[in-house]
Amino acid sequence: MNRILVTGSTGALGRPVADLLQSLGAEVRGLSRRAGQASHQGDLVTGAGLDAALDGVGTIVHCASDTRAQGKTDVQSTRHLLDAAARAGHPHVIFVSIVGVDRIPFPYYRVKFEVEGLIEAYGGTTLRATQFHDFVLGGARLAARLPFVPAPDVPVQPISTHDVAARIAELADAPPAAGRVADLGGPEVLHTPDLFRSYLQTIGSRRRVVPVRLPGAAFRAFRQGHHLAPGNPSSGERWSGFLESLSGTPTER
Repeated sequence: MNRILVTGSTGALGRPVADLLQSLGAEVRGLSRRAGQASHQGDLVTGAGLDAALDGVGTIVHCASDTRAQGKTDVQSTRHLLDAAARAGHPHVIFVSIVGVDRIPFPYYRVKFEVEGLIEAYGGTTLRATQFHDFVLGGARLAARLPFVPAPDVPVQPISTHDVAARIAELADAPPAAGRVADLGGPEVLHTPDLFRSYLQTIGSRRRVVPVRLPGAAFRAFRQGHHLAPGNPSSGERWSGFLESLSGTPTER
């Protein structure tokens, strides 16, 4: 493998991606806005530091996203990254997106879809994945703070970030796709209330899970499964195994 820059290298996906690529022999550079958190400091929003970070880089894995602000700066950040990449000799850019961004009218998904267009115009590769285990866990933990636990009445196909990282490593060794590759889903399609119940069981909580049917076009699309990839599941970690890794104790399968 060549020299690879990972944006968002300290995040939920960027960290396992960087670790795996390094273990496979790649020279990995991490990019972070904060000094000392990665090998290279750079600001995607302003473009500062990107030219130095990209010097000699053959592949970029673009994992950075402004999730707290629903992707507010993601389009601008990606433009700065691609402009810098063009100046650096046009390295292969791999972008990690979400299954269903073109079919679900959710604000963050619209941003992701726009970024996909920028990546395609550049000639890079886009991989769409289903929801990460960590994302589902965050929702369960938030809901579990209430006296009863509301759970969106939708299917989910959770996937391990390590399994997504493994697919990214394959793409880093392949020519640019100049568009999308096959979507990647978790090994099983489950129901969100059941996921939340298994989480509560793991932490020893007896709170009651209440399925909630949320209104609006976005959640109708989720109920219809437009965020799933049942035809291309990974063979990796299941939700039960993820919970075991958190608790250190077996869960029901």
